[in-house]
Amino acid sequence: MFHKGEVPFVRLLIPLIMGISLGFYFPHPLLLKLRIIAALFVLAIFFLLLITYRQYSLYRYTWIFGLLIPLFILYQAYGLTVYRSGQFDDKHFSSQSPDGLIIQIRNEPKFSKGILRFESAVMENIEGNKTSSVTGKLLFSVQMDSICQLSLNYGDILLVPPLHNEVEPPYNPGEFNYKDYLANHQIYHQTFLTQDQVRIIKPRAGDAVITFSLNLRQKLVRKFHYYLPDKEAAALASTLILGYRAELNKELINAYSKTGTMHVLSVSGMHVGIVFLVLTEVLKPMDKNKRLRLIRAFLIVSVIWFYALLTGFSSPVCRAAVMLSFFVFGKALNKNQNTYNLIAISAFFLLLYNPYYLADAGFQLSYLAVVGLVYFHPKIYQAFFIRNRILDQIWSYSALSIAAQLATFPISLYYFHQFPVYFLISNLLIVLPVAIIMYAGIVFLFIPFIFIVQYLGMFLNWLINFSNSLIYHIENLPFASWGGIWISSSQFILLYAILGCAVLKISFERKILFPLSAFLLILTACFSFTTWINHNRHEMIFFSLKKNSVLAYLFQGKAIVISDLDSLNQLHSFSTLPVLEARGQSVEKFFASGSGFAGASYFANANFLQFADFRLIKWDRNFKNFLFTGRLKVNTVLISGNPTVTLSGIKTCIDFDSIIIDGTNPDYKIREWEIEAARMKIPCYVLKKNPAYIVKL
Repeated sequence: MFHKGEVPFVRLLIPLIMGISLGFYFPHPLLLKLRIIAALFVLAIFFLLLITYRQYSLYRYTWIFGLLIPLFILYQAYGLTVYRSGQFDDKHFSSQSPDGLIIQIRNEPKFSKGILRFESAVMENIEGNKTSSVTGKLLFSVQMDSICQLSLNYGDILLVPPLHNEVEPPYNPGEFNYKDYLANHQIYHQTFLTQDQVRIIKPRAGDAVITFSLNLRQKLVRKFHYYLPDKEAAALASTLILGYRAELNKELINAYSKTGTMHVLSVSGMHVGIVFLVLTEVLKPMDKNKRLRLIRAFLIVSVIWFYALLTGFSSPVCRAAVMLSFFVFGKALNKNQNTYNLIAISAFFLLLYNPYYLADAGFQLSYLAVVGLVYFHPKIYQAFFIRNRILDQIWSYSALSIAAQLATFPISLYYFHQFPVYFLISNLLIVLPVAIIMYAGIVFLFIPFIFIVQYLGMFLNWLINFSNSLIYHIENLPFASWGGIWISSSQFILLYAILGCAVLKISFERKILFPLSAFLLILTACFSFTTWINHNRHEMIFFSLKKNSVLAYLFQGKAIVISDLDSLNQLHSFSTLPVLEARGQSVEKFFASGSGFAGASYFANANFLQFADFRLIKWDRNFKNFLFTGRLKVNTVLISGNPTVTLSGIKTCIDFDSIIIDGTNPDYKIREWEIEAARMKIPCYVLKKNPAYIVKL
């Protein structure tokens, strides 16, 4: 395949990734403080070895140098990651109690449903008449006035009250971990303010280039909306070409996701790659000598970074631009430069710039896809020889799609829990329209002639709607998406281990039958055991929600859900369905709270529910109209809907073993019931801001 000397940065990237990973999972302040001493110690040993290299014939022990350098990189990567996290920073704003905060808006604010959201960097604490420099980031949600809205933009410096809370973890199993997501962006606190609590000190004080970039993008987005009559088409054009996703509807996003074409809506490597391919073809005559190749490389990289500017310097586009910049200049300087080494160089320096890119799903998918394309595409493409030029081009792109899917499907399953069955068809059908939309869209944005812009806008509008109709049609085909696939970390590793064995067999022709068979056997056993466990689950789940009451009964691989929410409410998609899918359960029926229903192993009549041998009373405001002719025996009483009752009052007519209090009750009532339960020595569980309560039956 290639000699290890051709890929030095691949070898250096491994300890860098290991060090960053250790920093994620095992941060420690002492190890952080010792990083400089450790660096000086390793460097001293290194220079000592260099000085005594000939004297002691150290060329016979080259493994010493091979060990020192990775260890140095690993420890420094660990220290850099822990330092960037800000967890042990004494100047972090959360460690102090000021009278006010001075913050700066660090991204483009997004407005939705009367709330303006943005990330900010905390610059100073205010205590009396004094200010002190602090560090840290804060996530803001500002309730805007419906009549007279305050205009907030990137770079604005604001004075705000020091009201903030830690970001809450997910309380239901399988729920998206927003706390970890924000932690990977070094955000640990959030705040909710009204517009009246925010005061602008200095407007538009951010980086001049980024400010210009964001303003230019907004101007171009407005142009799309002005000339494209269909709102959905204008939103997709803004997303596809400029990376502006604020106005894209969720139905369209789901359609692209289920058909395996989500990369079209994520302005990143694919879009930068399209720009790169066009420029490469146009400037092909300049590939005659090294000087012309360098000029061509400079032109290509300049245009790529100009495109990054148009997208507001979004992180995915910048990462793709950095990757291609290294690739273009590397090939210009040395046409025989190893491609894997160029990819590793870009990853190495990006991770040095921000170690937390490693935890970004987009970063992982981008690099896995690129490596997959470079390695698998030629092998898949060469498997069939096609004489017809058009069919050969179709097969080449098909091989590209298969290569990218092969390299990324384990991580896609791990993160997104679905597999697009018709990914090859959808990608083949969408690639040409998307390329035309991109080229025509970029021309549309910069043509000053109104009569041409009007016709081009109508053409773009038609082509985008045509592309969307294709995607919607494929989404509605039978078995278009295999959803609800939840794999564990060990299964994820096993899938890549099997893929690694295949690579070893193809590249080095090694005998890997035994490890491959072992990995396949273990993976099959894991899937079989998980399926058996899920089918035999018999449990009740009381979901932890802030303002609603939802519970589910799981049995024989099925689930019934009882909720005070409508079945189409988005909260179910975020909090309820992930729990059930992660447990391998399909929702058999959905019932409204207080309704009557019955099945082979469950029964409900108004507020009395029974699931197998588990009996439950849901005590809400309706109980003031009920009369009990005798004492009722249940396992649990669920207090919901803020009833005016005491536990001793419930005890007069019902015998129960425990109390569950859901999130529909006010905090002061919950505290009263907790105190009373402790006094009566009754087990009590509060769902609000606590993990979901699971009862094994």
